[in-house]
Amino acid sequence: MAKHRRKYPVCTNCEFAFTETQPDNFCPKCGQENHDLNVPFQHVALELLEGTVHYDSKFWTTVKYLLFYPGRLTNEFHRGRRMGYVPPIRLYVFISFLFFFLLSVRVGQIKGGEQVLGSQLRKFPMQVDSLMVKAGPQATDSLRRNLEQNDLKMDSLLVADSQEELINFSTLDSIPPHASTAQLNAALTTFEVTNHTWFTRGVLQKFADFQRLTKKELVLKALKYLSIMMFVLMPLFALVLKLVFFRARRFYMEHLMFSIHLHSFLFMVMSVYLLLQFLHLPLDLEGWFFLLGLLYLFLGLKRVFKRSNLRTFGNMGLVLLLYSLVGLTTLTLGLVVSVAF
Repeated sequence: MAKHRRKYPVCTNCEFAFTETQPDNFCPKCGQENHDLNVPFQHVALELLEGTVHYDSKFWTTVKYLLFYPGRLTNEFHRGRRMGYVPPIRLYVFISFLFFFLLSVRVGQIKGGEQVLGSQLRKFPMQVDSLMVKAGPQATDSLRRNLEQNDLKMDSLLVADSQEELINFSTLDSIPPHASTAQLNAALTTFEVTNHTWFTRGVLQKFADFQRLTKKELVLKALKYLSIMMFVLMPLFALVLKLVFFRARRFYMEHLMFSIHLHSFLFMVMSVYLLLQFLHLPLDLEGWFFLLGLLYLFLGLKRVFKRSNLRTFGNMGLVLLLYSLVGLTTLTLGLVVSVAF
């Protein structure tokens, strides 16, 4: 994209006077860009877009290689050929922003999104009772016998005393968003919990806050957590690659570039999936998109690390196994930290 910038003869920041023979893109004294910002909004918007994703030929070349040539962008980065492509971090930020924007729009279409979760939880015992009635006495007796074989009672599954249920929910409603230790300990005592620790208090506080959320608020919180988690998992995936492909003797940064390109591809594919969801097509595409992600990972690993099909497949299985364990550990730690703080 060609730039048509209006420049000043004197730096507006330090009043340095430019001469005709010296470059005037930046002030040699203070470093400020010599650029008149009093321009039409269209010009500013185009420059912002260009500054974000380099919206020119290199952007489309990058997208083409990212989508249809797994691993090629990573190899080009390792060979030092970087000027013709969008920088990896900038590419990831732009594509992830697009994905979470589309996902947030999709969330806005949730039916009953303004319903409070606590009101839905209050209806759950009545819904279970209704299902048991519809199932008939024979099914109820069968369920009761199975529970008694495991030293359980029907009352532990179904809330028979509605008054006790109201007391429990009224206790949750009485817990403010930032309750004191004394308030939480009193609520735990009401629930007959004797172990008053920071963890049990944190769980109770989170559950009290949770049941006050609407469905839409819950999904938005989940999206925020997901975006942070994916950003944390990206370098961890690179660490997994370094462990699995340690014989390749490559630096961590090379594995990180592959991880960034892979996650950028996954976000772009999921963005396409969300766009198709807006069309309400009667197609079940989740499985196909999942297989596409696996195929992309296999071809990318094969192109970057140059191993046989069988060896690449084995390495990919090990990478996915370790990545799943890392993801589960990260999720657990994230939940513990959210309870603690």
